Amino acid sequence: MCTACGQPQPAGGARCISCGAPLPEAPVPSPLGPFLSADLGGGRSLVGEGGRITYRAADAVPPLIVELIQLRTLTLESRPFFEALVLCGFAVLGFVAVGLPLKLVMFGLAALGGLLAAVCRVHALVLETSTGGRLRWPLGLARRGSERDARLLGAWSTLAGAVKARGVVVRDARGAVLTAPSSEPPEGPRA
Repeated sequence: MCTACGQPQPAGGARCISCGAPLPEAPVPSPLGPFLSADLGGGRSLVGEGGRITYRAADAVPPLIVELIQLRTLTLESRPFFEALVLCGFAVLGFVAVGLPLKLVMFGLAALGGLLAAVCRVHALVLETSTGGRLRWPLGLARRGSERDARLLGAWSTLAGAVKARGVVVRDARGAVLTAPSSEPPEGPRA
């Protein structure tokens, strides 16, 4: 609510949308239900509810919980699937193999490794807390442009939006800061 004109305001604005007056800082309301619930596949899940984020790596592993009030920076880490390049080592065996069928298999495995490295990527969340801790939560492997890739990036987008509203610094896969909490209100027009 704007104190100058009395008009209701959307959450998170620094200035009134009607009169442009500076708005007092209000706490971000905690949602009643989860703001994120994502099944990441392979037994992994990511849930954001209330004031915390819960990550479960597998059903048999206890969940990792981070309170949003302790979260300083959230970063999406996306990189090519470099581990598949190990299969390129089969090309060396293909050169020394004795027999055409064996050579074809070796070169085929090497080509598969190069192809997987080119079309797949690995996503992970990197969380830095106010205590100086750094956590890395693997989201999983996905083929670029696939439904799984879209689902993982959609979970990232939802989480990034929720923590941005709480003043957490959010960085994308390139390391660019999507938002940084400001200690000063933005300046208005100068006369």
